[in-house]
Amino acid sequence: MYKDQKDLEELQEILILIYKLIKQEKLYEKFFFEDSELERPYKYKNSLINELLEMDDSIDFLEACIQEVEELKEGPERPINDIVEEKETELLLVKYGLAYLEEVDKLNIEVFREYL
Repeated sequence: MYKDQKDLEELQEILILIYKLIKQEKLYEKFFFEDSELERPYKYKNSLINELLEMDDSIDFLEACIQEVEELKEGPERPINDIVEEKETELLLVKYGLAYLEEVDKLNIEVFREYL
C-alpha cells in the first residue's frame, strides 16, 4: 500500500492530523460533557473519525499507529511527543488544503481503514 518514504511521510502526517483532532475532541467532551447525560450533538461526515471518537483508547491507538509508521520509515526511535510536535498543525493544514483542524473530516481518510 505505501511504497516509499514519501507515502509513509504522508500517511504519518495525516495520522498526526487525525490524532490532533481526536485529542482536541476528547478534551472538549471531557470539559463539556463529562458529568452530563448529554451527548455531543455534532457528528463528523467521516465514519472513521466518528468511530475513533467513540473508542475509549483512540488516543493510545493513534499514538501506536504513528509510532509504527515511524518504525517503517526506519528513522531513529523517538518519543511520540517528539514526532507529533515536529509536525506543526498549521503547516500540515496548509499542505493538505485545510483551513482548520476540523476539516480533516474532508480528507479521503477511509483508505486508512485497511491500514488501521
